[in-house]
Amino acid sequence: MRFKFPTFIFSVIPVFLTLPASAQGEPCWQQHRATVHEWTCAGQSLPAEGKNFALSIVVVDSPKALLVIDSGATAAVGESAAKAIRSKFGTKPFWVLNSQPKPEHVLGNVGFRNVFKDTVVSGESFANRLVAGKRTADLMKARCPTCIENFSERMGGDSVKGTESLVPERVLKTQTGHLGVLQSDWVKWKYRLHKDLETEEALVLRNADLKLWWVGSALQNRDIPDLYDGNVIDRVNFLGRLKTQLKSDETVLTSFGALDAEWIDRNLHYFVQVHQTVLYGLEAGFSEVELIEQISADITRFKNPVLPETDPRANAQALETHQLNIQRIFHQTEPFAF
Repeated sequence: MRFKFPTFIFSVIPVFLTLPASAQGEPCWQQHRATVHEWTCAGQSLPAEGKNFALSIVVVDSPKALLVIDSGATAAVGESAAKAIRSKFGTKPFWVLNSQPKPEHVLGNVGFRNVFKDTVVSGESFANRLVAGKRTADLMKARCPTCIENFSERMGGDSVKGTESLVPERVLKTQTGHLGVLQSDWVKWKYRLHKDLETEEALVLRNADLKLWWVGSALQNRDIPDLYDGNVIDRVNFLGRLKTQLKSDETVLTSFGALDAEWIDRNLHYFVQVHQTVLYGLEAGFSEVELIEQISADITRFKNPVLPETDPRANAQALETHQLNIQRIFHQTEPFAF
């Protein structure tokens, strides 16, 4: 027995498109504002199995210091990024802001220590230059070295050589605030720590004067965005607020580069429709297994109609992400079904 799906139209194509900022003529660098730069070459330090963890690293320059947002997935990525940053910006004091507790955002901390350790003043620990929300720091401490072992199994031992977990000692103590607590030049950078957005804690930044947002992995350049460990209602609410608040002249920076408002629409549409489809299936009396099988079997009908049915972008990885999303959303929605 099958239930009839609502007649929604939503796209499930894992398209990996990044809308570039102005070309700078520097390999690995994109510049988004006079003081905001993006390093894009994490993939050069990762094997093919780790390309999904090749996230961008954003650098905010100021007269007195540097702010680095996330550090990469391994010691090698962090060290490559740190060397590039030091070559470009010199030996200014620096802060590394770990925006969330997922390993691909934070395990590069040790690589920055190797490069920037001589800039730490006497009597100060390197970890005091690492910053995160308290929940992020606690989860980093609790999860590794297990997360390093998992990466080793997935990408090979050589790829994680020298990687260790360095937990931030500097903690953002309030849910909202500004980064002037780190450096007076950064008062205009407002932050908010979100719970259950796409992980247990995710930091979002906004600089209204620069017309910039940083949202990490909460917005993704794929038509099957990954719910990760987030709550679907929180994700939908966040994307809806972002869509409403984003002004036409503002730029959204993510772990995947700068993305335009169309990606907000695609991510939002996907999660809304999958959530509603699962809810209707629950109310029709279908089990988790039946819903996963039936929705997955119809994945081609959710493809962008301008693409042929044989388009290779509806691949196994996309299907796996879609099925995991359905499973998570099922468990989050089941208590509310009649």
